Amino acid sequence: MILLETGSRILEEVIRQRVQSDKREAVDITLADFDGVQYHIATNATQRNLVTVSISWPCISQMKQFGTDAKVQSFYGPLVTSAETGYDYTLQFDLDNLADKDSLPGKIALFKRTVVAAPLEAVFDGKPGLPPVITINYRTNEAVYLKREGNNVAVIFSINFKDKDDIVIGKVFLQELEAARKTINNAPAVTFSQRERPLELKSVQNVYEGEDQGFVTFLLFGPHTHESRRGKTIDTIHLFRNYLHYHIKCSKAFLHTRMRLRVEELLQVLNRAKIKNANKEMKTMSGRTFKRA
Repeated sequence: MILLETGSRILEEVIRQRVQSDKREAVDITLADFDGVQYHIATNATQRNLVTVSISWPCISQMKQFGTDAKVQSFYGPLVTSAETGYDYTLQFDLDNLADKDSLPGKIALFKRTVVAAPLEAVFDGKPGLPPVITINYRTNEAVYLKREGNNVAVIFSINFKDKDDIVIGKVFLQELEAARKTINNAPAVTFSQRERPLELKSVQNVYEGEDQGFVTFLLFGPHTHESRRGKTIDTIHLFRNYLHYHIKCSKAFLHTRMRLRVEELLQVLNRAKIKNANKEMKTMSGRTFKRA
């Protein structure tokens, strides 16, 4: 199975082009990312050496109470500036005064990951004052729920399947994840339920349930949330929904390819079964002609 890149590839490439270019051209680019995230890259109107990168994500307003401001500030430091109108956070850097041109594009590509890390780290650390269950509505009819259970943390994804075929393929895929724990040591526990919310969400209000809704629960143990390993945990867990749908689409593409190949094989069999020269006139030993019926 293929793991998706943690950072935004297109955002990194755009920034790298600006950093490596000797020309100071005007830039005004809007990019889209997974889960409704939007980036805006632009140069200053009078100083083209100044580049701003802004992020907009509807659910950031829900996450700010869990320390996203401090997380962005600590990770990007002096790059953080006043947020652009219509966006949640904005970074600014000077192309003529860069300390490390090589690492900057990759660091900015982690903009979304940096934001979403704040509520996850808050739950991992068990900070006082947190609600029993943190709800982040990151898509329409979809949310991620974070709940601390002793030394463990439950991360629950509410996933809306718009296609009935996606439900079938997704269920098979998730069953494989459940079975993987039998062969992989220290893997998180994974459970999947269709239509009905898991027990961890029984007391949570406004949980969308329906025939097209699935719930995937990851139970992260102490080693997964420890400071030495939590970085990798956050890298993978925050991309799970996109990782799942990516492989569902790949599976459907593979099935379509196999069906096309099968049809081509059957057509070849039919073509070989045709009688050649069926209407050709033939002669008997006596010279009479006849046609095969």
